[in-house]
Amino acid sequence: MPPLEGPEKALDWGERSRHRLMTAAHTALVVEGTWEEADWAELEEKARNVTQAGWWIDQRESEGADLLELLEAAGESDRGTENPFR
Repeated sequence: MPPLEGPEKALDWGERSRHRLMTAAHTALVVEGTWEEADWAELEEKARNVTQAGWWIDQRESEGADLLELLEAAGESDRGTENPFR
């Protein structure tokens, strides 16, 4: 996963929140669910694009099975960009 962006004091919390939610999602969707690894790879790619620590912190109480819906609802400001002038 790429490094998160945001205030310095939110980065560690964001990393922990992202890790917990990604782990819960993998368990719910792949291990206990019906997803194949190819489906998971697509979700993981969407998760890589959300680089704002605050977004992951805001989702910390979410269920793993809801991660795809949450990622699809993420706004443009939650996603990383290569444009330094955004």
